[in-house]
Amino acid sequence: MPGYADYKKLYKEEFKTLYEEGFDPEKYIINDENSDSFMPAVSEAEKYPATDEFWKRPYENLLKVMNTPIRAGYKYDEPNDFDEIMAKADKAPELLPLDDEEYKDRIYGAFYGRCAGVVLGKPYEMGMSYKQMREFLESVDEYPINDYGTFHSEKLDRSLRGDCIYSTKGNVKFVQPDDDINYTLLGLLLAENKGTSFEKFDVGMNWLSNFSYFWCWCASRVAYYHLVKGDTPIDEIPYKLNPWRECIDGQIRTDIWGYIFPADYKSACKYAHKDCSLSLTKNGIYGGMFVAGALSAALSKDPTGDKIIDTGLASIPKASRLYEAVTDVRKWYNETKDWEKTCAKIYEKYGHIPCEGTINNMAVVTLGIIAGELDYSKSICIANMCGMDTDCNAGTVGSIIGAAVGFKNIDKKWTEPLNDTIKSTIASVGQCKISEICERIIRVKRRVAKKV
Repeated sequence: MPGYADYKKLYKEEFKTLYEEGFDPEKYIINDENSDSFMPAVSEAEKYPATDEFWKRPYENLLKVMNTPIRAGYKYDEPNDFDEIMAKADKAPELLPLDDEEYKDRIYGAFYGRCAGVVLGKPYEMGMSYKQMREFLESVDEYPINDYGTFHSEKLDRSLRGDCIYSTKGNVKFVQPDDDINYTLLGLLLAENKGTSFEKFDVGMNWLSNFSYFWCWCASRVAYYHLVKGDTPIDEIPYKLNPWRECIDGQIRTDIWGYIFPADYKSACKYAHKDCSLSLTKNGIYGGMFVAGALSAALSKDPTGDKIIDTGLASIPKASRLYEAVTDVRKWYNETKDWEKTCAKIYEKYGHIPCEGTINNMAVVTLGIIAGELDYSKSICIANMCGMDTDCNAGTVGSIIGAAVGFKNIDKKWTEPLNDTIKSTIASVGQCKISEICERIIRVKRRVAKKV
């Protein structure tokens, strides 16, 4: 099997990705399996053998569609180059820097907020929709949720994820190993060891040196596979065997760049872009840049939900699908002031995107920020109740809102059960203290700021 999936799955996923990117793969369908250009319709896929030997040729033919014109009427303009992205973005609001004392409290809020959000969402990471989330939570009398969740529903005879029992009510004693937290730790190591003088190759070597292939998913796992094999040029990694090149991976791994560039969203975005470009393209990159920019705004004087969202939008192209999704959510919520009705609209327009996508999950993150009104508990709980990639979304919202309000304004019911402890799977970190990671972030920020 090539990398993360077999050729049949790669074919089916790539077909959808190409269409989302504006190509017209259906125009090039050839159902004759004797043809050198054999490229069947996805709807016909089950008629054929499931072997890699059979699907390798049509998959390679499908990739050639990337060299064809964008279909008529496609309205998005989505570059990968950093300077071009920023040239096609909005102007950000003015961001004023924090003093050292306030920055420290905000960083503690950001990282503790991220950890608690991830722990809240982790047991629900089961591909559940918001309707399924509500059904489960109502069955245990926890809707709307306002604390870590109950593991088992006797009414439904259904449990949350069995490997996440230590992230459920009464069982939380530390932050369980989790890819979202791993990425923040990896980013910290990269910043400590390389500062801002890193390239995409350094991002990859940092991964290989510090965590296992089985602790990354989607585009990151594909990139890891290519890095180990060593036979793919670095700039080709995002496209080779990678229909997940616009997945959520960027959105969950760039917090560190927002943390160390407070009130400096352009620098935060610059290094988030470099980080994400190893394995992602277009909206996959934009997700990471949006989060870094939003965090930079959250770590400024007098942040508001609108200022945070506006800075996130100023970090991505105006004519991108991600920009449209964020502005959709803002418009829908302002019309109704009802997060549940807005969530339903997100599913209506973006529900076709896979659970691990950037655009649909960033829509949920946006809703958590706007509807949460800078109330940490309310924000992470809304993000979690929306379903999809629950730990990623609650963690990202927790990071951003925690950065905006500071540690002192996060209810201790979220932070005290963590016992200042992370059990990571990062080789050079292992089990660590949340507080020590916060202090390391502060130290690296001071060191990097002197050189930028």
